[in-house]
Parts: sequence; structure tokens; C-alpha cells
Amino acid sequence: MAQIVPEAPTVGQPKTPADRAHAVAAAPLVRRSQVASLRAEVASLRAQNDRLLELLQAAERQARRDPLTDLLNRAGLDDGYAFAQGSWELALIDLDGFKQVNDTHGHAAGDALLTAVADSLREYPIAARLGGDEFVVVGRLLGGVARHWPVQLPSGEVVCVSASVGVTRVVIGDLAATLRQADAAMYRAKKAAPGSLLSYDADLDDRPVHPRPRVRLRDREATTR
Repeated sequence: MAQIVPEAPTVGQPKTPADRAHAVAAAPLVRRSQVASLRAEVASLRAQNDRLLELLQAAERQARRDPLTDLLNRAGLDDGYAFAQGSWELALIDLDGFKQVNDTHGHAAGDALLTAVADSLREYPIAARLGGDEFVVVGRLLGGVARHWPVQLPSGEVVCVSASVGVTRVVIGDLAATLRQADAAMYRAKKAAPGSLLSYDADLDDRPVHPRPRVRLRDREATTR
């Protein structure tokens, strides 16, 4: 009769019933320890991820906001314009005599003036500062837009500033064309009289317009201060 030879235990396997019983009892304890460690690591990674998302959102918002007024900048206007409705209008607002205030009273006074004007524009669905002393609002401009502001300067002196405004109907999907039309109407208003508001008229305003600089002298100066 052939002799039955028991298999040699595999390396690492429990050799006796007692060893196997001990391994079975110990295994769940090891798994619980691993799970607890993994859960702690996952919680830490989630916290880091949440913090990175917060930083990303803050950076994205900052990239689309004017640092002085907190209105949209040109990049933010590009994004916001996607939500403009066909019944809305765009107004391009160019302050009259801003350079004189800035030169006479200093940059702090100029900044106070720009901030005061920006605060009056926050009621509109889209409000942006293009740079320098130019602003844009987009929405239902049923009563026109503000064109005169009394502003108290840091020195305590009150100055009155006006704006020339060009208004045009929103061209859906084409911010550049809408800005060109408003720009032409605004320059016609500025030639008429300080504080004027005129609407775009194709017969009067269709003419070549030089591209608008993205960064103006004042903005370059602001970055160095």
C-alpha cells in the first residue's frame, strides 16, 4: 500500500491548528488598523484638496477682478458677457476731468474717486472697469446711467465729476462689436459736452476705430506702487 505523505506547509502559512486559530483571530485586528490609518490619510487628503480648491477659486476670482474697485476687469467682463440678454444694453462710461483731479490732488484722491464711481455701478447685472477712468455696465438701462458724482476726497474736499457715456444694444456673442459701438457713441458724447449720454447711431458712428489698449498708463503706474 502506498504511503500517504502529508504536504509540507507552505512558507508563511500557519503550521498547526493553534497557529491557524491565532492567525484568524489576529487578522481582523490588522485590517482594522489598516482601515483606520487609511481613513485618517483620506481625511487629510480631503482637507488638503478643499484648501487647494479654495486657493484656486480665490486666484480665479482675483484674475477676473479689478484690484482697486473689485469690479470685473476685462477678463471678467469677457466671461460675464456670456450671460447678457438680447434686451439689455451696454454703456461705456468715460470720466470727464479725471486726469485733472488725479494730477491736482494726487493718486489717493484719484483712487477714492474711482472707488466711489464703482460703488454706484454695482446695482447692474454686469459692471466692469476696463482700466484708467473707463467703466462698463450691462443690463436694462431704462433710466440711463449715472453721469454725475459728488465725491469726498481723503483731504475732506468734495469734487464733482461727470462722465461721457455711450450706449448701445447688446450684440449677443460679440462683446468686441458691442464695445466698438458704445465707444463710438461715447466719443461723440464727449465732443458734444461733458456729462453727455448718447446712443449708438450707425449713420453717425460707423467709422474705423483703433483697437482699445488692454493696459493703460495709469494701470502700469498702479502696479508699481
